[in-house]
Amino acid sequence: MKRNLILFILVIFLFFSLLIAQGKQKSKVQKNSIIPGYLCNYQELYQKDPHAAALQWFKDAKFGLFIHYALASLLPEGKWEYIQLLEKKGEEVNNELFKKFTAEKFDADFIADLAVSAGMKYITFTTQHLGRMFMFKTSLSDFSSVNSPAKRDLVAELAEACRKRNLGLFLYVPPERARTDSIYFKENRTVLKELLTNYGPIAGIWFDGINGFYKNPQNYSRLAENFAFIRSLQPQCLISFKEGALGEEDFITPEHFLLPTPVKWDTELRQERWEIRLERWTKNNKERWEKYFKYKPAEINTTMQICLGRDGIGRRGGWINDEATRHLEANEAWFLLKVARSLKANLLLNIGLRGDGSVHPADIRVLRKIGKRIRKHGFPE
Repeated sequence: MKRNLILFILVIFLFFSLLIAQGKQKSKVQKNSIIPGYLCNYQELYQKDPHAAALQWFKDAKFGLFIHYALASLLPEGKWEYIQLLEKKGEEVNNELFKKFTAEKFDADFIADLAVSAGMKYITFTTQHLGRMFMFKTSLSDFSSVNSPAKRDLVAELAEACRKRNLGLFLYVPPERARTDSIYFKENRTVLKELLTNYGPIAGIWFDGINGFYKNPQNYSRLAENFAFIRSLQPQCLISFKEGALGEEDFITPEHFLLPTPVKWDTELRQERWEIRLERWTKNNKERWEKYFKYKPAEINTTMQICLGRDGIGRRGGWINDEATRHLEANEAWFLLKVARSLKANLLLNIGLRGDGSVHPADIRVLRKIGKRIRKHGFPE
């Protein structure tokens, strides 16, 4: 009798254990069934491995839109003027610009439609840049677009616009957000958590400031932990840190040129700038490239404005809108896309929004021409 009772209890225990296990498995399948819109064509792979699906999507994407928008955008001559004012006034210049930030012509739907019309598959947006203002609601500070005269969460607006059009959204974070030393670790964890829990599926976190890692790697000793943290929150979320730090990044995204692969550039000045970059790269990156990044997916990020680093002329930057700087013509932008595709890399082409949040008319015209050409002839290969 006692033996039968034990067997009965054991059977009941096994029965309910099986039900619980099946419920967990079903819950897991249902969770994975909610596929981010930008990965809708990768459903089968996503069900098996969300990260692998995202990587394949990225390799297939080819073309993305970079958007730099910051307090410095309010100045007619952008970064150059901002640096001059910062030297004269210090942090007070940020407070002055903050009081003028209205973003009255920032239209996330228009921007997303422009990206689609250009043949782009994703958008990368600066969540914080020159001027230090957050472009989203954060518990860390009141110094955000939500508390500015604009009273808007621009990351939220752009996330919704991308979601409606099945565009991937990458979120740029400034150099200090990659640091993990004691001064920054807790604060940066908060930023990452907010960006990855408040805005739906995020295609990737785009870290800036790789030179800081090269110069002082001790300030990034817990970077691998933060990479793991990002993936624990959103398994499909890709990670980049410019030319790469640990080898655990999903793709590399160098500025202007994908070194060391030779390219015949369209002007002597661009060829000269490429050779200067190659010499510098050979000293600092060759060993890391061979060990970790040679076969990683790649993205070249560059600008729609003429800039010194790529063109040998113009302002040193080119990322923040500068009304005094020439913008690329359609044939120049097409050449950059052709170079990227010849290297099997994506092209992330930057527009700097004007102070009011609008897109420069020259960029609208060129991006639409590029999209029309892609639809007619396909991507250059």
